[in-house]
Amino acid sequence: MRLAGRHAGLLVHSFVLLAAVRIALYTTTYHRIAKYVRVDNHGPEGRRPVYLIVWAVEHASRIVPRANCLTRALVLQYLLGRNGHGSIIRVGVAQSDVAVFEAHAWVLYEGGVIMGGTAEEISRYTPIVDLAADIR
Repeated sequence: MRLAGRHAGLLVHSFVLLAAVRIALYTTTYHRIAKYVRVDNHGPEGRRPVYLIVWAVEHASRIVPRANCLTRALVLQYLLGRNGHGSIIRVGVAQSDVAVFEAHAWVLYEGGVIMGGTAEEISRYTPIVDLAADIR
């Protein structure tokens, strides 16, 4: 509870971004959204740690209806970039037992998965594209 109280601003910011990206994914294309969530600049001062940003996005996503893996990944990558942390969104595909095509997105930071599932869960997906944040 103390963590939530101390970082209420980050939680609210995450919630607003999740809601906006969720609506945008429903109404427009990924390429249009990517123009807005691309990170063009960042400053070293005021950096939040990666674990805190992941925590905020995970918790805020619980109250945004249908905040799917791509929605969470885009918001996490945006917030990480704004805090000076580079990341990669990896998108993969798999075929389920009933021959249904599935896609999934997860976020990589310094070579490890920080959001999107465990290594075992992700291993069933074949990566098809990496979406790097545009940090300059």
